[in-house]
Amino acid sequence: MRDWDSLANWCVAVRRFGTVLLLAGLTVFNTSAQTLSVGVQGLPDSLDTGVSSFASLNLALQTMDPLILRDDSGALEPGLAVSWQSPDPLTWVFKLRPGVKFHDGQAFSADDVKFTLDYILAPTSVYGSKGRISQITSIRVVDPLTVEIKTKAPFPTLLNGLSDIPIEPKHYVEKVGRAGMVKAPMGTGPFKFARWVPADRYELTANAAYWRGAPKVERLILRQIPEASTRVASLIAGETQVIEEIPIDLVPQVEQSKGVSVASVESTVGLILTFDTRKPPFDDVRVRQALNLAINKQLILDRMLRGKGTLLQGQMLTSNTFGFNSKLKAIGFDLAKAKALLAEAGKGRGFETSITTRSGKYLSDVDIANAVAGMLLDVGVKAGVNVVEQGVFSKMTTARDLGPIHMVGWYSLGDADFATVWFTDKSGRAFWKNDEYERLFLVARSTVDKVEREKAYSRMMEIMHAEVPAIYLFGLPSIYGVSGRLKNFAPPSDKVMRLYKTEVSSK
Repeated sequence: MRDWDSLANWCVAVRRFGTVLLLAGLTVFNTSAQTLSVGVQGLPDSLDTGVSSFASLNLALQTMDPLILRDDSGALEPGLAVSWQSPDPLTWVFKLRPGVKFHDGQAFSADDVKFTLDYILAPTSVYGSKGRISQITSIRVVDPLTVEIKTKAPFPTLLNGLSDIPIEPKHYVEKVGRAGMVKAPMGTGPFKFARWVPADRYELTANAAYWRGAPKVERLILRQIPEASTRVASLIAGETQVIEEIPIDLVPQVEQSKGVSVASVESTVGLILTFDTRKPPFDDVRVRQALNLAINKQLILDRMLRGKGTLLQGQMLTSNTFGFNSKLKAIGFDLAKAKALLAEAGKGRGFETSITTRSGKYLSDVDIANAVAGMLLDVGVKAGVNVVEQGVFSKMTTARDLGPIHMVGWYSLGDADFATVWFTDKSGRAFWKNDEYERLFLVARSTVDKVEREKAYSRMMEIMHAEVPAIYLFGLPSIYGVSGRLKNFAPPSDKVMRLYKTEVSSK
């Protein structure tokens, strides 16, 4: 067994030394109190609302609002819809908020809701969150401030799904086209689009006429800073007032620095290493089981994450998610069994593969990927770690070619539907297929009976436990760095920052 304490210490030393160098070379900007600068791990490679990622939604919901809002804890509340009711199991009626205007002054109405949902649900649409509202069969404009939605079956997660759908302006998209909307997005949200520099920054200005009240800052800048030590350096130097995804080994440095602090929140993200089961050797369940057994997850949790977070219990769902199967246990560490399974599968001499990950997208992601790769050597598997930027990862996702193994964290937002959907064939993100899983997924999202839903999800987790389409790693917290100049900022459990109330003081 290798000296994993030394590996952890080496990772800490490299990060700290890099941060010192970066601090020495940073130019400290005298940022205006009217500007809020946020350091994010990665920006999407497009402003298309159809791109399904929290990095994309974090941008879209600065300029656009959904019908249903989600707060920092994940609770739902009225957004562009002030109320809703379900007169029968297949019908929902939404009353819309009066007096809301888009950034160009045009009034928001039911026509914009229908336009947005029709676009998403069109047969040719590849909208990333389409699966979350896919059971909608019709959208009818009752009057300018009333929309009726019909579903093909009882749809228990409709409100949750709508909270991830930014409403677009019908008149503007028809005028500038889809390409124009992507180039310069517009909505009813707290901030207006100003400038987009791919792989660098997203700049916005305050919407003084915002229906919830004008933002407390005049400008908002979301800067892409992929390297975690650079993000930390930018916070300490005052270049940013908020940064996301602080690695565990850099938390003490932030805590010990003057004028900044750490803010963390429990998330519902399950960090996994997904296999591409369409290609050998991961089309063989024995190989997938072997790699799960070859990883000492508890050791990584203790050393790399310093005990923060939790072990996933042989499934993708975290224990605070509806649908979690409490009868399943974490897949243990057993090198002998892993070697035997590889030999049985004809891979006793090992093989070469790769792990694709992003840097700073998830807590200690690169360190974890390297630790996994090191542990796999003990069963003869040589896994190179391929670290890519967010834009590259998005393109690989679109091409459905993320390599043999890729790291991803799926947020459930408290309901299994939102995580399990990504392993369905229609999601476009699946690299494994099981007919029973597919059937049960539809059963679970087609009834409002919580007992039936929980039963379906429980069985789905059993299937995933047996078929192991992924290496189940950890339930992760989200850790943010915050300037002492900041007021009214709360770390979001879903990675979507709500910043319209956030203030930046001059001192």
